[in-house]
Amino acid sequence: MAAPGRPPAWPDPVALLRTALADGWTVGLFAHVNPDSDTLGSALALGLALRGAGGTVAVSFDAEPFQVPDGLAFLPGHDLLVAPARLPERLDLVVTLDAAAPHMLGVLADRMAAAPRTLVVDHHRSGADFGQVRMVDPDAPSTSTVVLQLLDRLGLALTADVATALYAGLATDTGSFRQATTSAAAHRAAARLVDAGADPTVIGWSVWGIHRFGYVGLLAEVLGRAGLSECSGAEGHRLAWTYITDADLARHGLRLEHVEGVVDVLWGVLEADLAAVAKELPDRGWTVSLRSRGPIDVGAVAMGLGGGGHREKAGFMVSAASGQTAAGQAGPGDVRPDDEERVGRIVAAILNQVRRHASGHSGDGPTGTTTIRVAHLAAAPRPF
Repeated sequence: MAAPGRPPAWPDPVALLRTALADGWTVGLFAHVNPDSDTLGSALALGLALRGAGGTVAVSFDAEPFQVPDGLAFLPGHDLLVAPARLPERLDLVVTLDAAAPHMLGVLADRMAAAPRTLVVDHHRSGADFGQVRMVDPDAPSTSTVVLQLLDRLGLALTADVATALYAGLATDTGSFRQATTSAAAHRAAARLVDAGADPTVIGWSVWGIHRFGYVGLLAEVLGRAGLSECSGAEGHRLAWTYITDADLARHGLRLEHVEGVVDVLWGVLEADLAAVAKELPDRGWTVSLRSRGPIDVGAVAMGLGGGGHREKAGFMVSAASGQTAAGQAGPGDVRPDDEERVGRIVAAILNQVRRHASGHSGDGPTGTTTIRVAHLAAAPRPF
C-alpha cells in the first residue's frame, strides 16, 4: 500500500518490483544499522531472489567497520554487499528491510531520501510515515516472512540460499520459536524453509550458540552490576537491568554486535518480568534493548521513548546530548563516575513508561523507583 497522503506510483510492491526487473533498474536493499539476522537475512534473501531473476541489486547497511557480524557469517549472498560509500551513484529504487523509521538506516537515510522510488518492507508497528510504497504486516512474526510472502507473489524461486537467509530472520525474531509471535503460521513457514534447504542446526549455533571468549569476561562484569528496579504505580512489575560501556567493549575486544545476547540473560530472571540493557555508543549516546515476559508491551514502552518494536522485544536510542551529564575523570577501561547516573535516568524513563502503560495513564508524571543491586546471589529478593 502507498504511504498515507501519497498517491501510489504503482498499485502494490509486486508491481513495483516487477517493473524494476522488467526495466533493468538498479535496486538498493538497505538493512538497518548494526544489522541482526532478520534485517540482513531479509535483504540478502530478496537480493538473491531478484538477482536470480535477472535484477541488478546491491545490499548495504551502516556499520563501522562495514563487515558482517560474526554470528551472521553463514548467511549466503555476501557478494551482494556494498559499503554505503561505494553504492552506485544512481539507485532507481531503494527497498528498506526491517527498519521502522528512517533514522534506523543511519547514513543510508540520505540515500533513501534521494531515491526516485522507495519501498518499505517491515513487520514493526511504527508511527513513522515514510516510503512511497509500503508492505508492512505487524502480525507477521518477522520481516523475513513478509519477504517470503513477497517472493511468492512475485513467483520467484525459493532456493536453499534464499531459504537459509529467511529462516535466520524468522528464528531470531521468534526468539528461537519461544515468543508469542511463534504462531502456527510461523511454524509452517519454518517447515517450508527447512524443506527448501535451510539448516536449523547451523543457523541456531551460528546465531545463538557461539561467542568470543572476551564475551565471557564481559558478561561477568556487566551482570555483576545488574539491578532490579520497581516503580511506584506499577507494583508487581520489576525491571532487571544492566549497562555496557564503550570502555567495557574495548577492554574485552568486543563490538556492539557481540553483546546482543546480554539482554536475553536478564530476560529469564525469575524475579522480573521486564529486562533492559543499555549499551553505550562511541559518541556517548546509548542504544537500549528491552524485553518483556509478562503483560507489559515493551513495543509501546519503546515508542513512548522514541523507539519501537514488538510486545516482547523492542528498543530505543538515547542521544549523547539528552543522556549526558558532566563527564567525570576515569582511567582507560574504568567505569566513569557519571555512567550509573546516566543509566539511572534511562531506567527511570523506562519505568515511567511502564507505570503509564500499567495504569492506562497517558500523561507524564514523577516516577518513584526502588532499586535493588544484585552483586551477589544472596542479595537477590525472593520471587514475587
